[in-house]
Amino acid sequence: MNNKGFHLSVSAVSKAKNHSVVAKSAYNSGSKLVDEQSGVVHDYTSKAKDKILNLVDSDGTKYTQVIKKNVMHTALITPTLAGDLAVTREGFWNDIERIETRKNAQLGTEIDVMFPDGITADQRIVLAERYAQTLSDRYNVLVDVAIHRPHSHEKHVGEVEVVELTSRNFHAHILLSSREIVADVEGYALSARKNWLQWSTEERLSKGLNGRGDELKYQRTLWADMANELLPKNKTISEKSYRELGINRLPKMKLGKSLYKDILKGNRSVIHEYNETIDEINAYIEKNGLVIEYDDKGRIDLESNEQEVNGVTIHYKKRKPFARIELSNIRFVDPAVELEPAIPKSNSQTHSDAANDHALDELLAISADFVSQKKMVRSALFSTIDALHEELAHQSKQIITIDKNIKSTQRFTEEVGQDFSDPRQKMIELARQISTKEQSEALKTALVLVEEFRQDDTLQTGRAVTSLEKQLSQIDKIVLNNKAMLEKLIPLNNEVIADYKGLKATLKPFAAKLNKLATGFKALDEIDIEKSDLSLQWDQAFADLQEIDITNNMDTYHKFAAFADLDVERFKYLEKEREALSTLKAVEIDADADTRLTALAADVKAFKTTNNEDIKQLKQQINTSQKTYQRLSPFYEQRIALLDQSEAVIVQDDDLYDEIISTKTTQLNADRLEDWRSRTMALQYQLNKAHEQAKLKKEAERAREEALIRRRETLKQRRQQASLKRQRINETKAYRDRFDNLVVRVRNRVNTLDFKAVDAPIEVINAAEAVAAQAFIFTTLKHTDSFTTLQKSLRDTDAKKIATQVQKAATTLWQQLERLPDNQDKVEVLTKINERFEHVPAITIDGATLTQTVTDHLQKTKNAIQAHEQAQTRRYSSPRPF
Repeated sequence: MNNKGFHLSVSAVSKAKNHSVVAKSAYNSGSKLVDEQSGVVHDYTSKAKDKILNLVDSDGTKYTQVIKKNVMHTALITPTLAGDLAVTREGFWNDIERIETRKNAQLGTEIDVMFPDGITADQRIVLAERYAQTLSDRYNVLVDVAIHRPHSHEKHVGEVEVVELTSRNFHAHILLSSREIVADVEGYALSARKNWLQWSTEERLSKGLNGRGDELKYQRTLWADMANELLPKNKTISEKSYRELGINRLPKMKLGKSLYKDILKGNRSVIHEYNETIDEINAYIEKNGLVIEYDDKGRIDLESNEQEVNGVTIHYKKRKPFARIELSNIRFVDPAVELEPAIPKSNSQTHSDAANDHALDELLAISADFVSQKKMVRSALFSTIDALHEELAHQSKQIITIDKNIKSTQRFTEEVGQDFSDPRQKMIELARQISTKEQSEALKTALVLVEEFRQDDTLQTGRAVTSLEKQLSQIDKIVLNNKAMLEKLIPLNNEVIADYKGLKATLKPFAAKLNKLATGFKALDEIDIEKSDLSLQWDQAFADLQEIDITNNMDTYHKFAAFADLDVERFKYLEKEREALSTLKAVEIDADADTRLTALAADVKAFKTTNNEDIKQLKQQINTSQKTYQRLSPFYEQRIALLDQSEAVIVQDDDLYDEIISTKTTQLNADRLEDWRSRTMALQYQLNKAHEQAKLKKEAERAREEALIRRRETLKQRRQQASLKRQRINETKAYRDRFDNLVVRVRNRVNTLDFKAVDAPIEVINAAEAVAAQAFIFTTLKHTDSFTTLQKSLRDTDAKKIATQVQKAATTLWQQLERLPDNQDKVEVLTKINERFEHVPAITIDGATLTQTVTDHLQKTKNAIQAHEQAQTRRYSSPRPF
């Protein structure tokens, strides 16, 4: 079994660790990629090229040596189900950086694998791409594969030379995306789902995947199985540890980058000495045929729990596959002899104390001379320090997380409305009893002392070792106390988080319904605008019909004008109810609140339906009126022209005149007009023939002429009235068009101020934009005088309305700002809003300009922060324990 040929490690690429997935991909692939978010250029093209070194040997002879390129092969692997996708390395990883906006977002997952001895260059490509394709299909993600050759280094100790730390460390970097990738009309799209590593256990099992630990186990086993298909039987590898395989060997510590640096500098390290000690112990075990007995209360789960989910058999284990090995907690026994019972520890001994005399004696018996015994003691001390350091690091992470949650309890209260002050106080009291930082520093000091023992073993006296062991024992007691406190603290922390998340879960569907309702209110605003426009259109259409004498029925006018009216009071009530529901905290959301929200949604829907029906009827009437006007106005104009041109003739025939005058416009058509013209021409002929009789009828004609003059005056007055009315309508329309254009320009101007770039809640952004927009409109209206008398009246009415809207928008903005917690984030928000208000017209609201009011809010926030910090300082007058 070639177990030395197996290495697979998994690590997250996370924003929380200041990682850049673009930089990671550029390094792995030896590419030059631009991070579009930061503008940084990551250029690792030198890794894909051979490097030529000019060196000089000890005799002074010059020679060159080539360091072959590090990157041997790269590939982008996409899921089989997605088909052929046009994906570029730079474009894809920039898309990931862009979509992962959270400050602690996970950008990807990197799997580092080592190719075992016996795999050829071509087989490395086949193995890496086959492994990547399997993971890509399993998680539906893109996989970026890069195969590297062993690293070579320049060693600057004495003469410059090229050092190849290992000649067999061919390895691959396999980078998995944080989001699923799917085919799209534009090429590809990224899912809105979380990273596959962050799915819950329930979701994993439902999709046929394993639990968290067992999914890593699957990845390791998959690599070993795929590699073994290409390896000869005498070189197969296994992902299992010595302990799982039943091999009596102790594992060594990972060398890591630090040891590589030490070797390049010509130095040794404690880890190096520890590994040499493990080699000696393993040689002793093999020579004497001993069996390792682990006394660490750990276990190995060789059996796998199987579950059937949706017809798929999956594996799931809650316990770790193996326990940590501490050198001070093992002993060796002869397999031919019955195992001796474990020696119980006294009350004075600790769980990681090296005072297991029997085990220590067995360890010390390995060495025959005093120097080797000291080396064994140093290794045992190093093992104990390493174990304590790992436990303290784990406790430190836990207390950091808990401390963060303690600080967040006020925010939790503000978000969901529940008071967390009592559990917060209990958590603070327990956290004060936990000490990690000082103990970690003490362990660093102890490690330095062990290093001094290694460099000068004359310092390693029995008293010094005993003193160090007592110090480690004391640290161990503190670690146990920390553990006891954490056992009390963690349930409190989890209870607070569970309550908070539960209330957030209650709030989420309620907030979703409110957000959905916002779309309905937006539609109501659009209805209001549309009704205002239709009102003007109906006025114009009715005036046109009046002008050509089709109708003068005011009842009809008012009937359809009523369809353009909006029930303002009802609209205000609906807005007020939505505002009231929006202010509810999670603890206030109950069945009554849900009932109110449901009723509000129904009211908004009914209100919208009613108004849409009004709009439908009004549009239909306007359309009918406009078509009627277009159809009949030419006939009406022809009749007027006939009267103007031949009225002197027409009046000679009373029946013809009365018929032309009294015929309704709706009864006009081409045939009737042609008949009138024919009859008029015939009458003209008769008048010419009867000219000689005109003198006899002079008086009668004069009378008719006077009547005709009166009729003309009447028609003239009617035309003047219609012209005046059209003028008023045109002036009104011109003003509305100018006002609408002003609104569009103001909206564009507000967009250039880029309020959305401010990192603040959307309610604050919307309120700030509304204040800025209303201020621009109000100032423009007040300073524009190029209007007619009618337009000035309309302008003054709109100015009063806008003034009220400015006051309302400003009040909303101040309320939203007051809801923000008093911290540096709020200071940043106020500062950025104030910078933008400097470009907004200086209007006065409640005796102060916008910038003055925001400045007052800013100063008040800074005072609150300063007061809070002073209170914290007084509260923690002595150094905190963590």
